[in-house]
Amino acid sequence: MKRSQEIEIDIEDMSINQKIEPGKVLIIVLDGHQGKAKMCQAVEHGQTIIETAKGKTARICFEEFELF
Repeated sequence: MKRSQEIEIDIEDMSINQKIEPGKVLIIVLDGHQGKAKMCQAVEHGQTIIETAKGKTARICFEEFELF
């Protein structure tokens, strides 16, 4: 199951339009090398890591933890 989704890019000015969603922390990755924009929700407890390779976005890692 993919957690990230592509965001539509306005070709005229290479911009995106994204609203803030109440109660959510959203991460937006803008990759100018690949001409892509992706969005995902951060984990509730843990880390969301953006990994790159050769200056391009390679993957998004989600590490979730349980609070004690």
